[in-house]
Amino acid sequence: MSIIRTDAQADALEILKLIIQTADFYRAMGEQLSAENIQHSLFAIADERETFIESFQHVIKELGDLPSTPDADREWIEEIGGKLTQLFADNPKRAIENKCLEKDEILANLVNTNTLGEHSADIKRRLEALNVNLKRSKAILSGE
Repeated sequence: MSIIRTDAQADALEILKLIIQTADFYRAMGEQLSAENIQHSLFAIADERETFIESFQHVIKELGDLPSTPDADREWIEEIGGKLTQLFADNPKRAIENKCLEKDEILANLVNTNTLGEHSADIKRRLEALNVNLKRSKAILSGE
């Protein structure tokens, strides 16, 4: 393992971190909405998103690097931001869903603009599966 990461390694690490962050955020916001007795599908989306963690840990290892985890303090601050958004929103469910969509958009942009798929057909399939998951999550949250 080299001290300097390649672009592919950096992209794979960032994708993994965003997968974990979005899954954790969905779960935290789901707990918040559940506490308010608001019906939602955030836990199901979080569960499905978590299925990609091991897959992308494998991608990182395949690229010769070691997986890392997101900054817990940053995640905590983002969750507080989501809770504040809900607190001051006229429609708390919609506000939380919009926050989730914003986070997914960041991940989707990275999934669609990296060059990881050029390394192997397996990595390309993993990226495509994640992209399908992101599109499905968007459809659920957007009410499409």
